[in-house]
Amino acid sequence: MNFTPPYARSPACSIEPLDDYEAPRAPLLRQVSLDEERQDDCQGHWRGPYVEGEEEERGVRLFRAMLLQHLRLEELRPPPCLLVPANPDQRGWWMYWRDWRALEKAARRFRETKARARLAARAEHISLLSLDEVAFEDIMQELCQACVHAEQRALLVLAFLCEVCARAVKVGGWCRAADWAARHVAQCATPWAIRHGGWSNVVERASGTRRDDTILAGAAIAALLAFLLFCKTRLRLTIL
Repeated sequence: MNFTPPYARSPACSIEPLDDYEAPRAPLLRQVSLDEERQDDCQGHWRGPYVEGEEEERGVRLFRAMLLQHLRLEELRPPPCLLVPANPDQRGWWMYWRDWRALEKAARRFRETKARARLAARAEHISLLSLDEVAFEDIMQELCQACVHAEQRALLVLAFLCEVCARAVKVGGWCRAADWAARHVAQCATPWAIRHGGWSNVVERASGTRRDDTILAGAAIAALLAFLLFCKTRLRLTIL
């Protein structure tokens, strides 16, 4: 099943139907791209041979959702090949919903940081039409080594790939960018995520969800202890 978050009308939730975004496409900043000739031939980028296992599938699905959300926030209509669904999953989208909410929360927080502006500036200097995949992976390796906080590394990588793909949508080269990005998520980011407990744990740590849950649990326990102490005191006074 296509992993697309369901529609939510609540203003407190920024999730919207990503695949139904009907805003006009941003005009290409005139670079000649082979992608303009591939539009009818491209079958999508989320079902490649590099998507082999469950964690690879989860990583690619999360990246696809984050990319479509990023394009919507940048007011860019995705090319049709980026809207092609990921591999069907008989278990349904709800198997990924918690992970997506955690990642969406982390990405929304990241958009307000200075690091996001630096990533966007770095992506602006990548010439996708003259770059090969080896050079692209060198850039990604350099980015990973520059990230000192391990729990934020996956978020940083996904955010940078979104910036690269968004720029490609504007200037051309989006098929190449999406192919390379999906392959990097499956073959490079996913093994790292598996070593750190899997994508679910990685995005949960990046969003701070586990920390928030711990704080709430601690507050609940403290409130319960205070209530029990109050009841004990009242009972003692009643007996006396």
